[in-house]
Amino acid sequence: MKLKLFIITLLAIMMAGCTLETIPKPEQEEGKIVTISANISPDTRVSYNDGTRKLAWESGDKLLLAGYDAGGTYIDCAPFEYDGGNSFTGTEVKGADIYKAYYPAEAILLDNNGNVQLADNFWQQTQSGNNTTAHLRNKLLLFDETANPLNQTFSLVLKNSIIRFDLTNVPQEVGTLSHIDWTEETATGVFKSMTLHVTGVTFSATNSSLTAYLSFDPAAMKIIAGGKYMVALYGEQLSFQSNTVTTEKNYAAGDRYKGTISNWNPAIEWINPLSYFAEHNMANLTGTFDTGHDATKDYLFDWNNAMTAYNTTPATLGGKDYYLPTIQEWRAIIPESSTYINFNNTWSTRTLSNAAVTVGGESYTMSGTFDNNGNVGVVYATLTYTHQSYPALYAIARYRTENLGAGNPNARMVIDMKKTATPYTIQQAKDADWNSVGVVSRVFPAAGCRNAIGTRMNQGTFGHYWSSTETQAGGTDAWLLYFTGNLAYSGHSAGKDLWYSLRLVSR
Repeated sequence: MKLKLFIITLLAIMMAGCTLETIPKPEQEEGKIVTISANISPDTRVSYNDGTRKLAWESGDKLLLAGYDAGGTYIDCAPFEYDGGNSFTGTEVKGADIYKAYYPAEAILLDNNGNVQLADNFWQQTQSGNNTTAHLRNKLLLFDETANPLNQTFSLVLKNSIIRFDLTNVPQEVGTLSHIDWTEETATGVFKSMTLHVTGVTFSATNSSLTAYLSFDPAAMKIIAGGKYMVALYGEQLSFQSNTVTTEKNYAAGDRYKGTISNWNPAIEWINPLSYFAEHNMANLTGTFDTGHDATKDYLFDWNNAMTAYNTTPATLGGKDYYLPTIQEWRAIIPESSTYINFNNTWSTRTLSNAAVTVGGESYTMSGTFDNNGNVGVVYATLTYTHQSYPALYAIARYRTENLGAGNPNARMVIDMKKTATPYTIQQAKDADWNSVGVVSRVFPAAGCRNAIGTRMNQGTFGHYWSSTETQAGGTDAWLLYFTGNLAYSGHSAGKDLWYSLRLVSR
């Protein structure tokens, strides 16, 4: 029998350096389904050859046949295994007259009405080495959605698309590559991404190129007119290339796209949002940082004096300039609402979506998952920071209170944060090694406050930290970070005449 072949057409992605290649029309050689049983080890899958842009069946491939009665009512499904040539073998569905066919059988889920569902991890892909396509075998969707009896030939149509990235002049500082993120603006201000994990690739002075392949859902990815796209390389450092397209770009099922990128931004260190905050409070209004974390020290200041000292004139430490943070900078490490960081009670996991924050002077949206793990005094989080022009940032965080008690000099809240290559689950955050290299920690003394007449209050039990943001321009109140033994949040405001702690941030 002849080997079953499909041709994938080749189009061009609207990306700098893309090319269009001519291809022939798809061949119409189809695989026949028979109803005899066979046992074949499923150790290989359908293969993709980028040189010929063809698909070929391989040993172990399986189709999922969905059976329907003559009236079109779904009954059940059954796997059929490849047994050479164009044939697949399997057992017919009892009572079924006609069938639809789907590949790969292992990834297709059917509901009670026969509607197709994909496994949650279907689009996760890992390429091993340069210019390899073996990882595409289980990520190619072939459907025949026209119901036929078993004695007719099934004509399978490719439902996914493939993009080939030809990457050159990659900065050697990227080093050993972890993954590639491909992001597109699918609607105004809405960005969708796909990730290709990569193993066995290290960039150096003598190796600056990579050819990578990614299977994707063409219905999910597009670029609107005037929209942005970005390709980011995550390794020991990260580098990216982004641009704006003038006309809308859509993708078609069954097509293969090619993007060539050579003009990368210089590689940069991964950003840990917590690292922008100074390690100590301010001891005065003339640029002196405290050397410890004693909650009983009288380092408290009213808002107007703090603004005069540190809003536009920085304090300098270690070659960095530090300013009074905006409330959006505080919210990059502590959310606005007390819903998320709750130290006191056991509650279900809480999800934060698209909060406006600032990291290093840049505007991001922050999303995350928070859970206190059933422990009083500890909250874990996994965080994603999304920017319209820069690669997404990923981090895990741990929030904890220590030694809270009236007059206790060691009363504090501690935040630990670690950047991660990819988004973590909340369980991975809980299980992380919080003493490992790369964890940034900041201690915030619970120094309480002074009221307008100078009376000290809440020493050892509360923490109050000014932001530079007024609740209303020219008004009497300003926003601040606030924490107790029960909660922490950056949605609290207070009168400017109160005296609170100062923690500065760099940009």
